Amino acid sequence: MKKESMLVVEDEDIMREALLDYFSDEGHKVDTANDGDKALKKFNLEDYNVMIIDLKLPGRDGLAVLKEVKEKNPKAKVIIITAYPSIETETEAIRRGAFNYLPKPFELDYLETLIRQSYEVEVVPTPPVEEPIVEEEIITPCIWMQAGIVKKRMCTRRYRCDKGCDFHEAMMNKEKFRNDPRIKPFIEKLYAQLGKKQCRYTMSGKISHRSCPQLFHCESCEFDQTIQDEIDRQLAFKTAQKERKQANRISQVTMIHKPVRKDH
Repeated sequence: MKKESMLVVEDEDIMREALLDYFSDEGHKVDTANDGDKALKKFNLEDYNVMIIDLKLPGRDGLAVLKEVKEKNPKAKVIIITAYPSIETETEAIRRGAFNYLPKPFELDYLETLIRQSYEVEVVPTPPVEEPIVEEEIITPCIWMQAGIVKKRMCTRRYRCDKGCDFHEAMMNKEKFRNDPRIKPFIEKLYAQLGKKQCRYTMSGKISHRSCPQLFHCESCEFDQTIQDEIDRQLAFKTAQKERKQANRISQVTMIHKPVRKDH
């Protein structure tokens, strides 16, 4: 990994010092701050290639810091870290331009790998699985998953990618993704189908040659409701997985920070 200029914004002393020591020892130039407002006022954000920002901070939180960072230094590689992960904050972080969203605890060498991959590959990496999880087939894969640009993402917008999908908008706002030849056939197919009487689920690759008898009033379509029931079931499954993992992480963090009694 080439040597980077890095800014770490983390209010937890142990984590901040661990990040500083690790990346400094690897030869990177590292500055740190323990407060969102102080980080924005003290440092010139254009000086940093990589920023590691905690989600919950005194002053302005991590998402607010991320927003200002991307306005002043859009090329910066930003990773949001948090002990309190959620689907909502992860989605918002990616929408605002974060390269990755990493739940605590994590291995520092894995974080370094993510940063290196941000320069080497375009596929969005996913954190390692900490426990065996039974995977289910995604019956309505996102077009970005079908193109092989992201590893796993379900479509919950009925393939109305241009109608309020924040993830699709964020990906299209990035030139390297928007011009990726792998996604172009899917984008062309998406716009070619707009206004035609073809079921939107033909985009999934699981359904072929289905006409739309509802003139795209999907909310009153029994077929669409069947698909949506399955999507809801898969979302509930994923939410339960995340809650289990979050509970395990909180338990681990509690054990790490449990005070050690010293005998005098």
